[in-house]
This record gives sequence, structure tokens and C-alpha cells, in this order.
Amino acid sequence: MKKIIFVISLILVLTTYLSCKKKETKIDFKNFEISLSKNEEPPLIFELKCEDETQYFVENQPKKWDRLAKNSETTISVYEWKLFPHNNILFEYPRTYSFEAELSITEDIWTLSGNNFVIMVIRPIIEMDVHSYVNDLIVQFGSENCITKDITKKLNNIELKGIKLSVVIAGIDMELDILQVIDSKGKKSLIVFQDSLTDTKEKSIESKNTLERINQTFKIN
Repeated sequence: MKKIIFVISLILVLTTYLSCKKKETKIDFKNFEISLSKNEEPPLIFELKCEDETQYFVENQPKKWDRLAKNSETTISVYEWKLFPHNNILFEYPRTYSFEAELSITEDIWTLSGNNFVIMVIRPIIEMDVHSYVNDLIVQFGSENCITKDITKKLNNIELKGIKLSVVIAGIDMELDILQVIDSKGKKSLIVFQDSLTDTKEKSIESKNTLERINQTFKIN
């Protein structure tokens, strides 16, 4: 019996490992086709400006710029944003954010972290609704520290329903918007926006700027 359990565990580990290595995400971004495995961080994008024209180049991908004059002056900079492409969800986020992917047999979690603002995309293998996830968080934080309310949020004219969880713990105020996303195949996942509020209990400037960009670029495939 122990041998059978070991073999099953080994198969599950190998399946997860191979899933991480497979280049299963393909996106078109700035006229480039980018292929990524599920645990792979999106590449940097470079902006090249020459006179009135701007061209984009993706890290480690060759591209010709035929119209570039021989003696023209060119300015090179790193594009301010990266494109999150995983789990059939697309949006741009600050390139300075750290990227972490935790892939397991029960759920896939991608975390993008700034200084005061964190974005999480959660794809449970077994469907989990917003209320179940929020209830788990309330258990962690303590019900006496939490307030919830139902919310509807529009991202790029896509309406998402969910719950706002306000948390006060150890003198720190946080707000978490937990929203349900349903892709074109009917698969459900969650996107979480976590903001550390200011001393005056207002949203951080970082969260406002990041959400403004997400609102402009958010798509569901």
C-alpha cells in the first residue's frame, strides 16, 4: 500500500514539474509573440525612440528596425510596465514588482508585489468561490479584526463581482478586494488586490497608479 501511495505521489510531482516547464502561455505583445511556462516571469520590454517613431523590443528576442536612419539619434529606455499573461488573464503591471509563482496539485498562485500593493491571481484546481476564500482569510486574521462588504468592480469595462475585506491588525490597516474571474471556457479563478492604507486610512498612491493601468489593459481570454 505504501509503495502505491509513493508512486502516485511521484506521478503528481512529475506532472506538476512538467506543467511548469511547458511553454503553454502564448501572447502577442508589442508585435512580438511571447511564449512562457506557467512559472515564468514576463520579460522586460524596451522602448526605442527615434524622431517621431517608437519601437518596442522584447528582452532576448531579435527584431529588425528597417526604417532606422544610419546617423539618427535614438533614445533607449525600459518600458514602464510588464504584461501578466497567465491563467487566461492579461493586464499590465509595474515592471519593478517582484514575481512569484506557486504551482501545486491543488492550486496555482501568482503573486506580484510592490511596496504597498500586492496582486494575486489564484486558480484553484478544485473550484473555490470568493466567500470560501474570504472566510479562510477571516480565520487567519481573526473575525474581530475584519469587516466585509460585497463589491462590483469594473476593469476595462469588464464587470467583476467579489468582496472587499477590510483588516486592522497590529495597528496596520489593509484592504483586500477579492474578485471572481470567469474565462471564456467557464473556468473560475480569483484576482486579489491588497493595499496597505496610509496613516490617514486612504488608499496608497501606488495602488491608485497600478489599478489605473490595470483598468486600461485588463482582458480575459
